Amino acid sequence: MFSLAVTAVLPAILGADLTVQDADSSFAVNLSTSIFNLGSLIGDYDAETNPGGTITIPGAWGGGDNQAIPIEFTSGTEVAGNSNPRGGLGLEPFEDQGTAILYGIDLDGLNGSTIPVNLSLTLLYETFHTQNPTALFPGGVPITLPIGEATLDTCQVQQTQSVSVPLEPLDESSYSITAAVPVVINLQATYQGQPLPLPALPAILAVTGEYSITDEGPVFVMTYSFDQEEVVDLPGDEPLPPIPVELPTLIPPGSVANVLISLIPDSSTTTLAVNGTIVATGEPDTLPCDATGDGVIDANDILAVLADWGPCPGCDADTNGDNVVDVNDILDVLECWPS
Repeated sequence: MFSLAVTAVLPAILGADLTVQDADSSFAVNLSTSIFNLGSLIGDYDAETNPGGTITIPGAWGGGDNQAIPIEFTSGTEVAGNSNPRGGLGLEPFEDQGTAILYGIDLDGLNGSTIPVNLSLTLLYETFHTQNPTALFPGGVPITLPIGEATLDTCQVQQTQSVSVPLEPLDESSYSITAAVPVVINLQATYQGQPLPLPALPAILAVTGEYSITDEGPVFVMTYSFDQEEVVDLPGDEPLPPIPVELPTLIPPGSVANVLISLIPDSSTTTLAVNGTIVATGEPDTLPCDATGDGVIDANDILAVLADWGPCPGCDADTNGDNVVDVNDILDVLECWPS
């Protein structure tokens, strides 16, 4: 399963929503997929429709009719790139209970950028030779054929369920946390101008971290990494429709053997690794009844309300936001008064 290592600094306040600062954050993705197939290749020779076509014959020499050559065939996809991500998350601590709720992880890894995707085909076979052109293909030598380039357009990591996490106090304003966070990773690619949607990948992020608060507001610093390899057997024993392939000759080089490849998919392998650093910030926590803005409810807040008595749009002393400082604002301050 996916795993994530996190170091975080967050505020010990209720329901902190933080925004990723993309200029200070990094994201790296490495994705490889391959589909392994069993099958055969045969020259495109046809006595009536293509008498000048390629003839394939098993072994290193000799003549004969056009014959199928057993092969192993792998189609591959390789993605590797970096970007500056954006997104956010939330944390709601309950210090008296020693727990917190971690929610809303939503990370856009590519942030509008794209990453090249290399596509290739690899053939492995026993020795055979061809006519039209005359060439030898020694067995056991895989041939890799690039078939083009696509782009990875989306790599989104989204939390699918809020989780309760333990809080371990480090000092008066910071705590360490550990959690297993369920997420889904959404990927989208484009090939030759056409969208190439990929299946969503569920994952469990193993999270460790630390949070606190600064005078400027909450700050979140997160280093993360996760990787997964998944092998899936592909059922079925019917070959796919034949695929025409121009096969570069090996001995001698410089020519092309035109063959038809028939395949039966056997299994697929997907490997995904993501890592980087996230820096996220939030607004300082303020109390609506804190008329002085000093983070403390005391007699100074009552004096601030009295000083701005009357119509006062936008005043901090207008705790209820009705553009008038009056007895209702004093009552708000008293309701917030520490017991």
